[in-house]
Amino acid sequence: MLELTKTLELHLVNPNTHKERKLRETRDAYQQALQAAFDADCTTQSAANDVVVEYELSGYAKNALK
Repeated sequence: MLELTKTLELHLVNPNTHKERKLRETRDAYQQALQAAFDADCTTQSAANDVVVEYELSGYAKNALK
């Protein structure tokens, strides 16, 4: 039986200016929301949700903060 192996090569490229700016904005908003949740002394997911809902973050990012 003949066995073939294929190799996949991946090259990562730097993000374009727009993607880099969006990533920086998301990171900054995430850090601000996290700090706000700590400052508000949130002890429940519901309390954290009340704080982070004000920030412009994806649902995934908001859920990670809870």
